[in-house]
Amino acid sequence: MDSLTNLAVVAPPKEEPLTAVWGLRVVSGLLEVGLWVVVAGSVVAFGSVHTWAYVPLWYAILALFALAGVRAAIVVRLRRSLGRRSFRLDPLGRSLLYNEPSPYGMRSWSFDLDRPLVPVGPLLLPGVFFAAWVVFQLVPMPSGVSRLLHLGVPPETSGPGWQPLSMAASDTLRGLLFLGAALLLHAVGSVVFDRPDPNRRFRLLVAWLGLALALGALAQAASGTRLIYGLFLPSERDGSHSIFGPFVNRNHFAGYMLMVVPVAFGVLARAFHRYAGRVGARANLRRRLVELQSAEGTALIYASIPALAAVGALIAANSRGALLAFGGVLLLGGAISRGRRGLAGWFLAVVVVGVVASWWGIERFGTRLSRSTVEAGGRTAVWRDSLERMDGLWVVGSGFNTFGPAMSRVGVWQLPDGATPWPEWFDPSGGARFGFRTPVGVEGMPWYREAHNDYLQLLVEAGLPGLFLGLWAIVAVWRGSRDDPWLLAALIGVLLHSLVDFPLQIPAVTVLFVVLAAAGPVLHRSARTRTEGVGAVGAVQ
Repeated sequence: MDSLTNLAVVAPPKEEPLTAVWGLRVVSGLLEVGLWVVVAGSVVAFGSVHTWAYVPLWYAILALFALAGVRAAIVVRLRRSLGRRSFRLDPLGRSLLYNEPSPYGMRSWSFDLDRPLVPVGPLLLPGVFFAAWVVFQLVPMPSGVSRLLHLGVPPETSGPGWQPLSMAASDTLRGLLFLGAALLLHAVGSVVFDRPDPNRRFRLLVAWLGLALALGALAQAASGTRLIYGLFLPSERDGSHSIFGPFVNRNHFAGYMLMVVPVAFGVLARAFHRYAGRVGARANLRRRLVELQSAEGTALIYASIPALAAVGALIAANSRGALLAFGGVLLLGGAISRGRRGLAGWFLAVVVVGVVASWWGIERFGTRLSRSTVEAGGRTAVWRDSLERMDGLWVVGSGFNTFGPAMSRVGVWQLPDGATPWPEWFDPSGGARFGFRTPVGVEGMPWYREAHNDYLQLLVEAGLPGLFLGLWAIVAVWRGSRDDPWLLAALIGVLLHSLVDFPLQIPAVTVLFVVLAAAGPVLHRSARTRTEGVGAVGAVQ
């Protein structure tokens, strides 16, 4: 009997846990690579503003979310066999180590089964509530209820019978699909960044992606081409005059680089801290120069390249709103930097910006900003006109993603009985058409599709409840990223730019924004995991 007991103790465990661990490792790697592909592909495909780009983007996000579900199933299976504990693979991948450091200090893959299956990112809860509000806008309701919710002001599309609250249900449905895809991608990002190494690798990828975009945009600007990639002519009427990089408008490019630049600065600051730790606090100039030949010094030189190129491209885009937002995030970074290390990284960023700005020319900034008071009249006229036409929209809004038809469209034109239609003005079949109005004070603008202020547009489309949910999301982003100044600067920069433009309506910008927002809360958990360690009670052979 004792021999049987001893045999049971020393018998090797089943192969199933090790096989499942390898499956978990493969699926986690595929999720990380897939996230990289989605982020890079969305911006390369002209910012994914066209149907041929954003529809495949939706399918790719759905595939990633399904893969995240497979990962969750494997984690549940491992919890049943191993418990809620941390483990790591040995460097050869033949055994599992519990509470035991990797032999000879070699790096190995590790995982904590006590982590949540799907970490809740900061945007998930407000995003779900906002999605529910948009679904409510699509629910058909009796005309009496619709009139009541619109404060007694009947919408232009009202009629007998049951109708949705949205003025254009198809547009709202398309907006809901975009919102759902963004929330799924945010959830996938939270899963991928639940471990520290993918978080750091992704930020490095964003920095080098910014380098590629910056070099392409600067070469494009220097050559004077009006074709994206030198091959494609934008379909927009005036797009060929303002293209920059893969975007049809320089403001869209600048909105994207507002996130890339702080991330690149974060990578640079991390490399600088490692270099400073090697040279020591009291090193002289000779030692600092000599140590540039070390691994830390070489990494610092490499890390400075994306930061310099990204800043140069952002400034060269000459977007006033983006440059003002960038100045705001630099001030924010200095205000929230903690300790000597934080201030040193912020000072390094200011030096880089100063060098690039002096190269670009201070006079160009002055010339560009001097026209702001004159050219801003179009935006302010649209804002004023939109607020004046909010009657009946304060509670439920016009419908998500319906700003263009709600603010620029006038009433239905219906032919009188027996009238002969003009084909160039009316539907030959005798149907109705919508007309488009010109806002007062803006000559030459036949209609406007965006408010050039995402907060005002959110108010028009979703009413005060929708605006409240949007502000809740901003607070959640702040709270989730406040311990990482550079990440917070990347997210706040886009939110500031949204005061005078619509960067978050560009799918590629939204994709990077929701993914970066998922990276914030992981940093404190990663630090806690490294502090607790992995522990040591033996290995499973």
